[in-house]
Amino acid sequence: MSFEAITPDAVIARATRFQQDAANPRASAWVEASAGSGKTKVLTDRVLRLMLDGVAPGRILCLTFTKAAAAEMNLRINAELGRWAIQDDAGIENALTALLGAAPEPGRTLA
Repeated sequence: MSFEAITPDAVIARATRFQQDAANPRASAWVEASAGSGKTKVLTDRVLRLMLDGVAPGRILCLTFTKAAAAEMNLRINAELGRWAIQDDAGIENALTALLGAAPEPGRTLA
């Protein structure tokens, strides 16, 4: 029996893909993980993706266990929106590719 070596890059790529899947607002997801594993990033990305899909921010309910986590998500979302507001087209495309896990469709108008 042979075993394939698992590289750190492969582990990170797999975890990133799982996080992107959980951040997809068209999928139902339950996120449970230990501290520092990326739960806040997943929820933040999910909110950003909902907004990109045209959902009004006031229609999004996002629950956390602590006020500190809610405040952190608020800071991250506002910081990312602020970065998008001042980026050039290439910067926006790179940011959306990282968020969506694929390049945005050419000609797609985002809400």
